[in-house]
Amino acid sequence: MHIKHISLKNFRNYEHEEIELNNGVNIFYGQNAQGKTNIIESIYLLSTGKSHRSQKDSELIRWSKEDSKIKIIYEKENIENNLEMYLKKNQKKAMKHNGVKLSKTGELLGNLITVIFSPDHMKIIKEGPAERRRFVDIILSQIKPGYFYSLSQYVKLVMQRNNLLLQAKSNAKIIDTIEIWDQQLIEYGTKIIKERIEFLKLIENYANQIHKSITNNKENLKLIYKSSIDYIDHNEEHIKEIFQRDLDKFRNIDIQRGVTHKGPHRDDLLLYINDMEVKTYGSQGQQRTTLLSLKIAELQFMNYETDSYPILLLDDVFSELDTERQIFLMKFIKDIQTFITCTDVEYFKNLNLEKHSLFNVIEGKIYNK
Repeated sequence: MHIKHISLKNFRNYEHEEIELNNGVNIFYGQNAQGKTNIIESIYLLSTGKSHRSQKDSELIRWSKEDSKIKIIYEKENIENNLEMYLKKNQKKAMKHNGVKLSKTGELLGNLITVIFSPDHMKIIKEGPAERRRFVDIILSQIKPGYFYSLSQYVKLVMQRNNLLLQAKSNAKIIDTIEIWDQQLIEYGTKIIKERIEFLKLIENYANQIHKSITNNKENLKLIYKSSIDYIDHNEEHIKEIFQRDLDKFRNIDIQRGVTHKGPHRDDLLLYINDMEVKTYGSQGQQRTTLLSLKIAELQFMNYETDSYPILLLDDVFSELDTERQIFLMKFIKDIQTFITCTDVEYFKNLNLEKHSLFNVIEGKIYNK
């Protein structure tokens, strides 16, 4: 899989730009605030349907303009495809795949598969469970349409249940209604838990092997799925049974606080190096190495699932890695189409890149070097 061409119209600080790309390494360099990350964002947007740095689609439209268009031509399994997205202020975004209109984000996912890596992803290591759940959910949603559907339904059900819990404070009859919603919540929630468990089994093996390679076998990386549901084994019926028991047990507390305390929306991914939790006790170097291991493992997992490597987006990553880790990363991704943003191309002089293109980004204009 590789991107051949990107067309931007009124996207962020780009008025109109056409970019021809090679299937190796594409490096976008320039000073800060010139528009380098906007290139990464446009690719990620057509891959997942969402920006990785903005919640509002209106913020993606060029200042003083009413609409925007992004088009990507890419090759997958030796067949040329294209994706388009239209953004208009105060309207829902529109998407097309090979000229056919897509009605929802779920239809977009899985066409152009990407892995994104930026310094901001240290949140996965350093911050709360929501960041780690998001890390897992984005990966699985791109390659498993059923997972994305279960997750979307589950999120809606939690919101509906929470609204009912608030009403139940003043209306006891609502409790019977909550029990009906719980059945659907358990059904979709169990599917999410099962998929996450299977995913973590695979990615832990990849991540640990990578981590050991980077640290010369001095460190073992372990991933543990910490569920809010107190199940004993991974049998689906058992998880459903315990899920039901826990919802019943916490129902009064849920009503008092107006929130649902049990379910995969409360789960976490714990990371350990040599039995030491990385978030709390890992050094900055260990935390960065852990993230690097996870991101490379993400590439390997997607290759395993789809029999093809995804497109890799590296947004200002090299400034955060020492030379040894820069070399390790570049050796690993030599056969993967990669997009890199940076302020200084000096990083790459000693990396012996075979196939690469340089693009100088200056005030929303791209100059091919």
